[in-house]
Amino acid sequence: MKSSLIFLALGAMMMSAKAFSQQPSANTLLGTADIPSYIEGVPGLPGSLEEAAKRAFGGNFLQPDYQAMDNYYLPAEENIRRVQLQYEDHYKKQMEGATPDRAAINQEIERNPIIKSMGGVQAIQGMNQEEAEDAARQATEQYLADPFSASGVNSPGMTALYQKMMNDPAYAARFQQMSEQERMAELQKYMANDPAVVKTPEMARQMSRKETALNAMEINGRITEFTEAIQAAANAFGQGLQTIENQAGNHNEIDAEFKRKYNALPEVIAGEVGRIKDPEPEKKLRVETAVKHRERAAAEMEQITPLFQNLKEEYRRIAASYMEYITANIHKVNGDMAGLYDGTNTELNLANFESSLLGLGLELIKQARTITGEMASWERQYMEVMRSYGQTN
Repeated sequence: MKSSLIFLALGAMMMSAKAFSQQPSANTLLGTADIPSYIEGVPGLPGSLEEAAKRAFGGNFLQPDYQAMDNYYLPAEENIRRVQLQYEDHYKKQMEGATPDRAAINQEIERNPIIKSMGGVQAIQGMNQEEAEDAARQATEQYLADPFSASGVNSPGMTALYQKMMNDPAYAARFQQMSEQERMAELQKYMANDPAVVKTPEMARQMSRKETALNAMEINGRITEFTEAIQAAANAFGQGLQTIENQAGNHNEIDAEFKRKYNALPEVIAGEVGRIKDPEPEKKLRVETAVKHRERAAAEMEQITPLFQNLKEEYRRIAASYMEYITANIHKVNGDMAGLYDGTNTELNLANFESSLLGLGLELIKQARTITGEMASWERQYMEVMRSYGQTN
C-alpha cells in the first residue's frame, strides 16, 4: 500500500506541472550486457553420478583432484564477474566525479515536511532527546493524518482518498492492482470538486519535477516486481529440493537402517582385538548400504535435474523480461547524480539491479557446485566400499 500512497502524493503534482527532459548518463551501461545469455551459459547439472564424480574429483576420483570442480565452473563464473566488475568500476568513477552539494543536501533536509513541522534542523539541534522524540512523534502523527497538507497541497479530496486507503485494506489492495491510468482516474474522481491548490512556492518547485519523480516511482516499482519474481523462483526451487530430500527412503533413513542392522550383527572373537562384528555379514551390510545410497542419489538426481533447469529458465525469462523493459523505457532513466540527494536518480538502482541479475548466474553455479559435490560424494563412497570389500562394479 505504501507505493499507492506515494502515487497519490505524486499524482497531485501532475495537475499543472511543466515536465522537463531526463536521460541516463551519456555512457550508461544499462541494457548493454546480454544478461539472459550469461544465465543461459551456466553449465547444467551432470547427467549421471559418474559424471558428477568426474567434475568433482577429476578422472580418477579414488585419487581425487580437488581443483577439478573449480576447473570446470570457474570459466563461467569469471565471465560473469568480469561484467559485474565493469559495472562496479564504471559507476564508482561516476560517483567519484559527483561532487556533493552540501547546500543542496541541507535544503532537501529542511524541505522534509516532518523536519519542517518540528521547526527545522536548527530547532531540532537545540532540543534535548525527550523534546526531540516528542516533537518527532507529533510531527509524524500530523503528517500521517494528512500528508498532502503537510507537503503544501490543499486537497480535501486527496485526503479523503488517503484516509480510505488507510482504513480499508481491501480497497487499498484493489488500488494497488490498478494501472497508472486507472489510479489517476480514481484520483481525479475524488478531486473532481477539489482541484489541488499550491499553497507554497516550495510545492511549485516540487511540481516542476513531477515527471522525474513519477518515473522514479515506476522504475523502482518494476525493480521490486522483478525482485519478487526472482525470490519466488528461488523459494520454489528450495522447496522442491527439500521435498525431494525428505521423500521416503532418503539418505537419513538408509543410514538409520544401517545402524539398526549393524547393531544387530553377530559378534566373533578376533584374538587380541577381542569381540568384533562378524566380518562376512558386516561386509554384506556395508555393500548393500553403499548400493542403496548410490541408487537413492541417482533417483534424486533424476528429479533435481529438471528442477534446476526450471530455475535456470525462470531466471533467464526474468532477465529477458527486464531487458525488454529497459530497452523500451531507457528514456525514463534519470542519470543525474544530483538526483541521489532526492531519490530520483534511477540509473544507479538499475545498474545495481543489472549486476544482481548477472549474479543469478553465479547463484545457479553455486547450486550446481553443491548438488554436483553431493552426488559425487555418494558415487565416490560407493566406489571406495566396492574397492575395500573386493567387489566389482
